[in-house]
Amino acid sequence: MKCRTKLSPHTPALPVQKQDRPATNQTPIGCRKTSPRFQLDQDPSSAFDRALDESASIYVVDDEPRLTDLYAIILEAKGYVVRVFNNRIEALAVLKGDRRKPDLLIMDYLGHTMPVDGFMRLCLQAHPNLRILVASGFSEVDARFSSIRPDRYLQKPFTAEEFLQEVEAALAI
Repeated sequence: MKCRTKLSPHTPALPVQKQDRPATNQTPIGCRKTSPRFQLDQDPSSAFDRALDESASIYVVDDEPRLTDLYAIILEAKGYVVRVFNNRIEALAVLKGDRRKPDLLIMDYLGHTMPVDGFMRLCLQAHPNLRILVASGFSEVDARFSSIRPDRYLQKPFTAEEFLQEVEAALAI
């Protein structure tokens, strides 16, 4: 029996050698023995639910994939559970149907067909306790919010440390 391990995509593969050993019932050292029944009955969402119980859940909505990837890398390194969306309509649909609501929404100011005020309003109707952080190239003075204002505002460009400080400040509200 071989122990399956996760390999980095950068780890070179070792050649596989077939061994003529009789099969044994012993589990190799460092491997957990699991029954096939347990694996079949396990709920695939349970790991996600456990992660949500242990750390804050954050939705990131931005039409720039490089930015959403960067945000996700920074946030996941700090233990946050992150869901990334490239448009507001998709994010709103998931938010409305998600039984476990996010703690924080990080979004950009421009770049979508749905206006920022309308999107924030609909998100807050679906989840009144949602905190919102807007990250934008506009200054807060230049950004125009009619009736709803985000909890935090972060002007681009910013460092990873500044980003995390604003995220933590938004979550603390």
